[in-house]
Amino acid sequence: MWQYVASGTSRVEAVCLCWGACPPLPAPRNPMLTPLRLLVVCLACVACLTVSLRAPAATRGDVDAIAKAIEDGFYDVARGKKIADDLRASNARGDFDAYTDNRELAAALTDRLKPLDGHFNVRWAAPQAKADDAASPATAPTGRPRPYHGIRSVEVLPGNIGYLDLRQFMGFEFGQPDAPARKAIEAALQLMADTDAVIVDVRANGGGSPAMVGYLTSAFTPKGADIYNTFHWREGVESEAPRDWYPAPRLEVPLYVLVSARTGSAAEAFAYTLKNAKRATIVGEASGGAANPGGELQTG
Repeated sequence: MWQYVASGTSRVEAVCLCWGACPPLPAPRNPMLTPLRLLVVCLACVACLTVSLRAPAATRGDVDAIAKAIEDGFYDVARGKKIADDLRASNARGDFDAYTDNRELAAALTDRLKPLDGHFNVRWAAPQAKADDAASPATAPTGRPRPYHGIRSVEVLPGNIGYLDLRQFMGFEFGQPDAPARKAIEAALQLMADTDAVIVDVRANGGGSPAMVGYLTSAFTPKGADIYNTFHWREGVESEAPRDWYPAPRLEVPLYVLVSARTGSAAEAFAYTLKNAKRATIVGEASGGAANPGGELQTG
């Protein structure tokens, strides 16, 4: 797990975790048996759960696997151990034994862990869900436009105000100027290049790529500015500062960032960095409180 340290500020203690579905396990030899599936925890943890009814012993094994993943991967060793030990103690008392349904167990684990960090989230996915997603065309539901590389819309509003509705900070590799996500955000910025003010709307943005955070931030701040967050994890540190800087930053244009309770992770980092640099006015409600990125780890 990683942790932010904003330049010149105190450490921000938050960990980013996500959950996703693992590929389905091979079908059981006896078709009457309930197959096992994998539950993935982000920062993460993954645990094996049965599709329907679960035995307490299986539940305890899954919860212990999640606790171990947290202890092994949480950016703060001492805090990770405490979270894991507390979860193990609850598990040993049988606090989760009553949950015989996968989804109910996942919800209970999320309720238990999420107050400790906004990115802890556990879900159970149907065995075929991931395969179905991979096989389905990349289209949005009828009537809802699909964001283009994370961009829902970009336009010039009356009064010559640039407006960017950004739903995700899409990833790309620095050193690749033709990367689709990079070209898309550059096109959006170019459309707003002659506006008298800019609004970046991340109210429905749950996060994404630190690379995009750094690159978009550099479109409104001086090259080389010491304003970027640093990620701390057990193996080392890494700055969010871009390795390629936006070539024509707008340093004086009035900038507003719209946030909400759904603003999370990378979107919070974007708003926080610009606010801390005194470069943008933040408008809205308190954000989700999940500012630090993490990854997925399969535990079973």
